Amino acid sequence: MSVPPFSRAGSGRGRAWRTLVLAGGILALQGCSGVRKPELEAPAPAGYGDDARTPDPGAETVAETGHLDEEWWTAFGDPLLSRLVVEGLEHNSSLRAAALNVDVALAQARLDGAARNPELEAALDPGRRKQNTAQSGLTEAIPIPIPGFEPGGVRSFAFTSYGLALNVRWEVDLWDRLGALTAASQAEAAATGADFDGARLSIAGQLAKVYFGVVEAVQQVELAERTLASRERTRDRVEARYRRGVAVALEVRQARTQVATVEAQLSAQRQTLDGLRRQMEVLLGRYPSGEIEAAAGLPELPPLPATGVPAALLARRPDLRAAEYRAVAASERLRAAHRALYPSFTLNGSAGTSSGELRDLLEGDFSVWSLAAGLLQPLLSGGRLRAGRDLVEAGLDAAEADWLQTALQAFAEVESGLAAERMLDERTAALERAATESREAERLAEGRYREGLVGYLQVLDSQRTSFQSESQLLAARRQQLESRADLILALGGGVYAEPAGSAAGGGG
Repeated sequence: MSVPPFSRAGSGRGRAWRTLVLAGGILALQGCSGVRKPELEAPAPAGYGDDARTPDPGAETVAETGHLDEEWWTAFGDPLLSRLVVEGLEHNSSLRAAALNVDVALAQARLDGAARNPELEAALDPGRRKQNTAQSGLTEAIPIPIPGFEPGGVRSFAFTSYGLALNVRWEVDLWDRLGALTAASQAEAAATGADFDGARLSIAGQLAKVYFGVVEAVQQVELAERTLASRERTRDRVEARYRRGVAVALEVRQARTQVATVEAQLSAQRQTLDGLRRQMEVLLGRYPSGEIEAAAGLPELPPLPATGVPAALLARRPDLRAAEYRAVAASERLRAAHRALYPSFTLNGSAGTSSGELRDLLEGDFSVWSLAAGLLQPLLSGGRLRAGRDLVEAGLDAAEADWLQTALQAFAEVESGLAAERMLDERTAALERAATESREAERLAEGRYREGLVGYLQVLDSQRTSFQSESQLLAARRQQLESRADLILALGGGVYAEPAGSAAGGGG
């Protein structure tokens, strides 16, 4: 069963749609009268402490004039990775749900905004009524005898009536209470748009990191297969030496143990690869058949992104923008709760006609109309209005605290990412040296064993060390790629670069 493409989250028209959604929410928010943002401040230093490469005086300029590359994964230079990420953004179900949440939020904002407009409704009321009338009441008014109406009896009359009316109701928003509620809904819609950006960023990051895991797992399987072939050759040589009486039974057992151990490791690596392939396919929106393709080797590390200054992170991270918009929404709800204590002014009007014949509704001169205005001042509500105000005020405090916590977490992710970059560089360099030395040590040990100069225990030790060093080096290189992706995501997604021509025109 094929899955229909999800164009909203992908490239081309999908990106344009997402941009329009978010821009529409932001413009609607900024266009509302009386919108005021809460005070949101976070302790942001001038630069990142663990990053020796943080730009100094020009960092703020880069942060203000740069731009985010939405297709940041292309920096890894792997065409297959790029194709898979684009496919995932087109088909991922979680991203589809996030986009539909944007639709829901925008519809809710339009619904709440409609409360500020007059309500006009047309009503057509057909009806039929039966009425009983006694003779005594009729004979005084109508002295002429009525056929079928016996003295002292009761006569029934049936009436048909039709009514046509236009009713209008309008709450005049004197204190901008409805405007504040509308602004809150629009801020929520903008926050949901930022959530969509964050979901898109997260899905792309997951796809990239699982892809790196798949490639590393393929290489680990190949390493285990090569190692198994090498251990089998060693076992065969030991068994041949044993048959010639040169080796002892213990060495044969140790060689066979090595083969079985590597076979178990190979099986575990294949299981890991199978799980990662299925995980990748689920992220892509495919059936998890375990057949996803991967490149032959891990891609090269892209250049480190320019971090800019910590304060610039507040505008770049989608989760921080979403938290800010939700604080704005809470502030507007508080303003609406204050205005709910003021008098409300309502206009009600009605105009219509009624007739016993349907065809006379538009022809007869039966028009009636009414117009009324009402001023309602809450006096006693059992504390409900003030409790509601206290509730939304507590909600605003919680939204501000949530924003601050999100900001601190964002700073921590960048700082941790920069520190991890440095430590992973050191670890990978050490593992490269260890892998080179262990391969040479294995070669020397096997040669000396064939010459009878060392025992088989030294061969076993050198083989184990060589395999572990190679395996750890592959894992470290994958971790470096994941760490680079995590740092890019922590910075808001994409290499933060200056637009073309900005450097040349920066003087003045």
